[in-house]
Amino acid sequence: MARRRSSADTGVSLFPFMSILACLIGILTLMISVITQAKQMESKGRTEEELQRALLNRDLTQQADTLENTIKALDERLRTEKSTVAELARIEDMRIVLRDKMEEITKAKDSENSDLSLQKTVENLKREIAALKNGRPALEERLKALQAELEARTNPPKPVESVVIKPGGTGRGEAFNLFFVECNSTGIVLLSGDGAPKPIAQAAIDKSADYNAFLDTVKATRDSMVVFLIRKAGNEAYRWAAGWAESKYNLRTGKLPVPNEGAIDLTLFRK
Repeated sequence: MARRRSSADTGVSLFPFMSILACLIGILTLMISVITQAKQMESKGRTEEELQRALLNRDLTQQADTLENTIKALDERLRTEKSTVAELARIEDMRIVLRDKMEEITKAKDSENSDLSLQKTVENLKREIAALKNGRPALEERLKALQAELEARTNPPKPVESVVIKPGGTGRGEAFNLFFVECNSTGIVLLSGDGAPKPIAQAAIDKSADYNAFLDTVKATRDSMVVFLIRKAGNEAYRWAAGWAESKYNLRTGKLPVPNEGAIDLTLFRK
């Protein structure tokens, strides 16, 4: 007959579970130890001050990047607005210049004898003198040509008869009051008016105070006209003088050719 098992033989043994748990704890302990040693090896040789510097360098680098992006944005905006600012500056300069000119005009209207008027008179005289200097070569060339012609002649020159200007034939209809201007190779000569004839160089026609005063007198005279007496080489001077009288003063003009270099005789008009 078989023997029955006792209760001690049928119980559960905990030894295998405990051995597994002990192995697991040992493995975890070993892993923690390895990780700790690795961290210590990474920070080995670095002091606390160096770590702070590294962190500060990182922050400064980030700030520099931010500032660089801001500067790029401002540069782009500046390039966009640069043309507008330049245009506004140019308009402002023009406004200042126009305001100064307006003030000069107002002062000139208020007082003809003001310092501004005197200054303008001086400037006009300077321009007229400069124009005379520019026209001097033409006078010298004409003098040389006349001297060469004089030397080339073997016989004494015959006296040149004066040129008598006859009424009529001016080309624009007759006026009651006629004012005469001679046109030659060097410029013009004012034949009408008080005193002796007044020569004016061609380059100074539109700047001459004498010619402008002459034209003012013509304009102030009723039923008047300027008659230009044109010599052989006086076409260029005629175009300048007549153009200035017509465009600037809106005067009636006429012209008559002068056949030779003799003195101009206006006796018939004075009668």
